[in-house]
Amino acid sequence: MDILRTGIRMLAGGARKGNALLAGLGTAAAVVGALRRFTRPRRQLLYARTLRPGEALRIRALGSDDEVEIDG
Repeated sequence: MDILRTGIRMLAGGARKGNALLAGLGTAAAVVGALRRFTRPRRQLLYARTLRPGEALRIRALGSDDEVEIDG
């Protein structure tokens, strides 16, 4: 669910219909959605390696209790 998009739609709908409550709620939702979108941390590259021809790459999803092992 995209709070920013929903808030902008509610704001536009409230302004079009003359509903101040809906427009105010839409404004609040749009502000919260914008803050969430623009203040979240950027993606970070954890590991990078160039593979030679014939090499393979194995990707596994680990749980919170699993140990990380890096071969190579």
